[in-house]
Amino acid sequence: MARLKQRRSEQAGMLFPLVTNSRIVRLGRSEASEWTDQMGVLKNLVDANESMYPGIGSWFKEKVVPGLQSGQRIAWVGYEGQHAIASAVLKLGRHAKFCHLRIDQDYQDAALGQIFFSLMTTEARHDAKEIHFTLPESLWTNKREFFDSFGFTQATKSRRQYRNGEAELACSATFLTVWSAVLKKLPSLAMKFMVGGYSLNNKVLISIKPKYAGKILAGSKLIEIRKRFSKRWVGCGAVLYSSSPQRAIVGEATVKSVTSGPANDIWSEFGSSIGCTAGDFKAYAGSTQELSAIELSDVIPYKEPLSLAQLSHLVREDLTPPQSFCDVRLDGEDTPWARAVSVASLLHGRFSFTQKNAP
Repeated sequence: MARLKQRRSEQAGMLFPLVTNSRIVRLGRSEASEWTDQMGVLKNLVDANESMYPGIGSWFKEKVVPGLQSGQRIAWVGYEGQHAIASAVLKLGRHAKFCHLRIDQDYQDAALGQIFFSLMTTEARHDAKEIHFTLPESLWTNKREFFDSFGFTQATKSRRQYRNGEAELACSATFLTVWSAVLKKLPSLAMKFMVGGYSLNNKVLISIKPKYAGKILAGSKLIEIRKRFSKRWVGCGAVLYSSSPQRAIVGEATVKSVTSGPANDIWSEFGSSIGCTAGDFKAYAGSTQELSAIELSDVIPYKEPLSLAQLSHLVREDLTPPQSFCDVRLDGEDTPWARAVSVASLLHGRFSFTQKNAP
C-alpha cells in the first residue's frame, strides 16, 4: 500500500473544535405535555422577569404552556455548558409573534439575538404573513440598527403595557421582508458561529446516488469513491445530497480522510467499506489512473430530507446540484448554496452559539 496517499483530519488544519458545550434546545408539544426538565428551566427563566413584567408567570402558565401543548407556540432554551443563558417563545399563525426573548447580560454581545430571530422566523415560515412583537421604548432606541436589519423599521405605541415604568412599542413587518433579511444574514452568521459543533464554513456538497446515500446514513458505507477529490477537504463538513430520483439533502458528515491511489489498491484497502460490488466498482473506475477514497465520519442524518425544490423555494433561487461535488464554502458571501446549506442546518435546529476564536 505504499502507493496510497492518505491525509487524515486528526487536528490537522483544524481551526475550530469539533465539540462545543453550547446548544439551543427546542421545546414543543411533547416537552410541554410531559413537563420535561427543560420546561422547568424555561419556566424559571421566564419567571425571572416578573419584576419587569408583572404577571409574566401567569402568562406562561395560562398561555405559553397550553400553546406549546397544542402546537400553537414553540419555545427555546439556550445553554452555555450547564448554565441556561437565554429563552425565547414564538406564537405561530398568519400573524406570528415573537412573544418573549431574554438573553443573559453576559452573552448579549454574542449576536445571540440574531440567532434567535433567525430561528423564530424559520419556524414561522409555514403560515406567517406578518411577524410582530412589542418592546420597551429604550430597547427600540438603543438597538434600532438591530431591528432595522431584520426589516422592522417602524415602531408605534402599543395598545397594551407589559412592562413597569416604560412605554411599550409595537413593531411589525411582512414575513417576506423578515425572511429576506434572515437569508442575507445566514452566511455572515455562519462565519461567526458553529452548527452542532461544526463550522458552517468550509463545506463541500457531495452528490451521491440514493441507494448509497442510504447506506451512508445507516452506517454500513464508510467510504465514498471519486475520480478526483481534493485533500483540502479533510476535516471539513460535507453536505450529503441524494441525487435523482430523491433530489434532496439528507444529512451531513465530516471528511475524516482522503486516500488517493490506483483503483486496484483502493479496492484492496477499502472494498469492504465502499458498499458496492467489485463489478460496480470496476465499472465506475473504468480506465481512471487514480481514485480517491473519501472516509466519512460523524454522519448526522436529517430528521427529514430537504428536497431541492423546497430549498430552492426557501432561498428563492434555482439551485443546481453538482454531478459529483462542489464547493459551498461560505466565506461570508451571499450565494444561493451558501444560504441553502445554512437554512438546512437552521431547520434542523443545529445552531450552536459559541463564537469562533480567531485562528
